Amino acid sequence: MRPGFAVGALGFLALAACGSAAMDATGSPQGPVATSVVNTAGDTPRNPQAYEPHSRPFGTTLERWSERLWQWAYSVPTTTNPLLDTSGVDCAVAQPDGPVWFLPPVLGPGGTASFTRTCTIPHDKALLMLTSAVLNDYPCPDPSFQPADGQTLYEFLLAGAQGGPNSLTAQSLSVDGVALKHLFDYRETSDDLFSVTGNLSLQSSLDGCITGTAQRAVSDAFVVMLKPLAAGPHTLVYNAKDTHGTNLTLTYNLTVQ
Repeated sequence: MRPGFAVGALGFLALAACGSAAMDATGSPQGPVATSVVNTAGDTPRNPQAYEPHSRPFGTTLERWSERLWQWAYSVPTTTNPLLDTSGVDCAVAQPDGPVWFLPPVLGPGGTASFTRTCTIPHDKALLMLTSAVLNDYPCPDPSFQPADGQTLYEFLLAGAQGGPNSLTAQSLSVDGVALKHLFDYRETSDDLFSVTGNLSLQSSLDGCITGTAQRAVSDAFVVMLKPLAAGPHTLVYNAKDTHGTNLTLTYNLTVQ
């Protein structure tokens, strides 16, 4: 395992190495209207409370939304980083303007673990969740962390990123007690390199390959964007299991106001 590879398996997150370039100044979407693709099984959405896999909510692909979440999470210092927060106290830190609120995965310790985040969010915000997720970034201090002859950087990083989602054996997500279906349909993979700029304080807490400058990266993740919830309390519960013996539960107690 190369330096800087941090694993918090499942539904939570697996991270791998260094990355590049920053998100839009506001994180705002490209268009004002949320759209979904038609379910390949028919006109009925898989889950009415979520946008369809591979759709373009607010004019931006879910793949790109997931990359924006990484860019946001990597920009925040360790002391207030929402990705490292297990209680929800930092859930509002540096949230971008726009119609989407980011709910990051949690860096799980492996084995059986349970975390509860409590968070107050504004009304009329769609909720973006990365469940099992991997970011693989470049370069890294390890001189052997390089593409093979004839292999592109994208191919090299993607091969490293796919291990986390590929290891998933079961996952579930419920919204106020209603289970979402077909979660394995919600996999979104970078179709090209993107850029992420990591805060240097995250070198020791998250990713030893962070340079503090723009780095190239790919993401492979299960990505669910929930439609805005009504004002009041809500509970989201995610559980995932993988081939490494991880059994992780992440609960969000949300208040929409």
